[in-house]
Amino acid sequence: MTDSNPFLALFSSKAANAGNVQSSTGLTKDVFQEQDTDDKDESSFNKVAENVFMLTLKPNRKKNCPLYYMQDLAGALKMDYFDQTALDQAVLEYAVGLADSLVNYLFQCFERYHSICNKSRFSGVHRTIFINLDLALSQPELFPKQNLHEDFLQLLAFPIEDITSKFLEDFIQHILEQENSSSVAEVFEPVLLCLKTKLSNMHLLVGNQHGLDAMLVMSKNPALAKAMVLSSILNESSVKVGRQCEDTLLGSLFLCSCIPRVPGTTSDFFDRPSRSPPSVHVTTEGNIWAASERIMDKTYKIFYNLFKSSPEVQDLTRKWLGQVLALNKARGQMWAQHDTTALIDCVSDGFMTNLGAVLLQLCRPFCSQDDPKAYDRLNKIDATFCAAKPTDGNGVHVADLYKETCLITQENRPVARALPYSFSTELFFLTHRALELGAKAVHSQMLQMSQNFSRLQRAYQDAEQSGQTPVAEQIQERMDVMMSSYLSFKAVLLVPEWLKLHFEFILATSKWLCATALGTHPSNVTSSDLSSNMEVSSELLSCIPEFCLSNVMDFVVFANRFSPTTLDRSKLDDLLTLIVVFMGSPNRLKNPHMRAAMAEMLDGLMPPDRGQATPPSSRTKLFVEHPHSKDVVRTLLHVFASIEMTGQGVAFEQKFNYRRPMYAAMKFLWSLKLHQRQFKRLAVEAEANMEAAQPPLFLQFVNLLINDAIYLLDEGLSYMAQLKEQQIQRSDGSWPNVPAGPQRHQREATYQHITMLARFHNLMGRETIRILDMMTTDIKGVFVHSAMVDRIASMLNYFLLHLVGPKKRDFKVKDVGDYEFDPAELVSCICQIYCHLSDADVFCTAVSQDGRSYSSQLFELAEDVLSRIGRGALIGDLRLVAEKVAKLATAQASDEDLISAAPDEFLDPIMSSIMMNPVILPSSRVTVDRSTIARHLLSDQSDPFNRSPLTMEEILPDDELRKRIHQWISEVKKKAIVREDLPH
Repeated sequence: MTDSNPFLALFSSKAANAGNVQSSTGLTKDVFQEQDTDDKDESSFNKVAENVFMLTLKPNRKKNCPLYYMQDLAGALKMDYFDQTALDQAVLEYAVGLADSLVNYLFQCFERYHSICNKSRFSGVHRTIFINLDLALSQPELFPKQNLHEDFLQLLAFPIEDITSKFLEDFIQHILEQENSSSVAEVFEPVLLCLKTKLSNMHLLVGNQHGLDAMLVMSKNPALAKAMVLSSILNESSVKVGRQCEDTLLGSLFLCSCIPRVPGTTSDFFDRPSRSPPSVHVTTEGNIWAASERIMDKTYKIFYNLFKSSPEVQDLTRKWLGQVLALNKARGQMWAQHDTTALIDCVSDGFMTNLGAVLLQLCRPFCSQDDPKAYDRLNKIDATFCAAKPTDGNGVHVADLYKETCLITQENRPVARALPYSFSTELFFLTHRALELGAKAVHSQMLQMSQNFSRLQRAYQDAEQSGQTPVAEQIQERMDVMMSSYLSFKAVLLVPEWLKLHFEFILATSKWLCATALGTHPSNVTSSDLSSNMEVSSELLSCIPEFCLSNVMDFVVFANRFSPTTLDRSKLDDLLTLIVVFMGSPNRLKNPHMRAAMAEMLDGLMPPDRGQATPPSSRTKLFVEHPHSKDVVRTLLHVFASIEMTGQGVAFEQKFNYRRPMYAAMKFLWSLKLHQRQFKRLAVEAEANMEAAQPPLFLQFVNLLINDAIYLLDEGLSYMAQLKEQQIQRSDGSWPNVPAGPQRHQREATYQHITMLARFHNLMGRETIRILDMMTTDIKGVFVHSAMVDRIASMLNYFLLHLVGPKKRDFKVKDVGDYEFDPAELVSCICQIYCHLSDADVFCTAVSQDGRSYSSQLFELAEDVLSRIGRGALIGDLRLVAEKVAKLATAQASDEDLISAAPDEFLDPIMSSIMMNPVILPSSRVTVDRSTIARHLLSDQSDPFNRSPLTMEEILPDDELRKRIHQWISEVKKKAIVREDLPH
């Protein structure tokens, strides 16, 4: 080696100067605390240098000496000991030619240096270590034999007590102290790029997670933490799609999942699930859970370190999270759940569910049920956060949250308590946004998959039955791909630790939402008096996005369906309080769809055994012992009625999707004496106010129930008749026989569509009739009131005639069970309703007056059907009903003959019957019977003749006409009696 080392210029001038001083004047005060320059000092520095770097300039060492003799350098320098300059040259020359890992060598040198006493005397030795490490990482091309960045990450992945952190800390401090040198971000840029590649390629079950371990060590250093976050923040001017978030260092932490990264592609897990026993799936699921918890726990610790690193790094990390959620908001759109190709530009399902899991861990301080201070922390979450636009220094980092639809609308929304918004406040809403875009979106896809899978199963069965083996095999393959994705989704959402944290967060959210609505502390929610302030609201609700509440609703439905034991592990009082507070109050939740959808959440809180277990389950006790349990029935009936009221309406067909969980909830509540009394109390209240300006709640409910029954049963029978006709065409060969012809395909599609509609209407119609049967066992007054009795009587007659009369053959189809059609159940329920209401003469009279469907043979036909379907116990009671109806029919016929010649002015213009209590409609000035208009206003609060708004209190009694009508009827009856007394 020559005297002029070409690499020496790469070192700092400070090091070079130190070397020059030492070569001319000996060791300086900067190296030793002593100021003498005797041989002892030179010997001490040389000894330390040799022991740290395991190099020497002295020849003639013992045979087994561990020191490497730098012969060429010693000859060139004509020295046999190390000063600073010689040491710098020796280490660099040795490093360039080193075959083993240079990073490990320098770390071992640091370990040896760290063990010596009085390290401040030998700071030059310390500096030499990091000069070479800096050079190696910054200019790896000088060391072609080395895999420097990989080795550096490997070193950090296996930390040795505190020495590894100290090594990293000292190295970064060295970088920061250099003048006119590269920044920490520049030095570590290739290391971070290598780290991102490792994390992006990490597999859930195969390989190692060394990249995570290395990043965990790196995240503890503030300077390096800042570099990591800065490298991840996207340039908003060039970012076009949310999927670019995956190509960042922080984004790569969330890629490892069992869910495929590209929607619709095959999963690496649950391969060909139809060919594997359930035990294999259980094992795979367990492996996924363990690996997911382990990886996301490390990711949580990394983010915890970032948030704790410094205010600047915390702010930058929040900014990155805000970018991710804003750029991927399309994942929360309803249409995206039904068209997964629309998600191709967003981060993957696995990414977003992993992000949600990490944020849930960060939320533990204000969610933990074991921490008495959690409620106070929860109370500090500022509800106005989502109403604020992001500005510098206000603590808001998510764009467009202020545009979200909120629980209620209000022009002037309240402002923040104090700025900037706290980390806890933003974390709360970030987590909800992540859950909406992650767990909730995945659950929605699972429901869609379930429906598609059912259709594929039917298609597979049809293909097998028709002998189309190749088609059946193709369908089987599609079913396997779909089921593989479904099981992957399910496994991710059911990771035990995540599910526990998710549940705690949902409970905390429920408490916080109720506290905000009621204006109280979260700890006082359950004990609050709701009865006195049912309509009281809070202006803060105008700042809270709907997704906060919908996340709660979705989790309860999901947990009840896939992990019911999760709901049994904790008290559910806050969830039931949430339902009572929001479900029945448009002042607190404007969206009628959400209020109606809360019925499914209510159904999810009910026990799977539906209260039949002995002793009662914890969920049954919830509905009996909850402080506000008495309000549940009124809340349920309110939302049942309100979704159809003017200004609150939802799509006609859509309301029946909401009705189904409502019916399930009603049946359970009716089984509990406490709630059955509430139903009866509301019925008594309705009887006393049947003609009030505002129709009583129970009357509205009964009216809608009858409307639903009429529509659903009629539609169901119509679809069954169409299916019968198409089955006949199928069997007689009138369908085209071309296997793949467009005409046959169209007919098959039509047939499947009618099948689906028939199944839905039959199912809902049967449930509606069951509710009527249940209610009429103990509640009768409302059903036999003049405003309702004619409708329910004609409805029962009409459907009973169709089910037991000559037309019943029109509904006899093959495989009747496939269409949810159960005529035996319908006939039984209808006959029981007759029996329940038969004590009221007015009901039996109404049955007999129905000229469209009633005849003297109707009940005889019903008895015949009851005997054939094994419901003979009803026949005796039904005969008593038939006899009473026939007797009253005879008497009514005589009265009708007498008044058949009534003047037109005495007849109701709508029903064409005599008006017993005529009233005048104020806007149209038309006279109708009071019972007629009262029945109309239950469904439509407008004048039927000109559509003007109308209430019962606005109608005007026509006393003069009423007197004339009753006088005329009296005179007609007197004349009839006189005629009977005259001799024939």
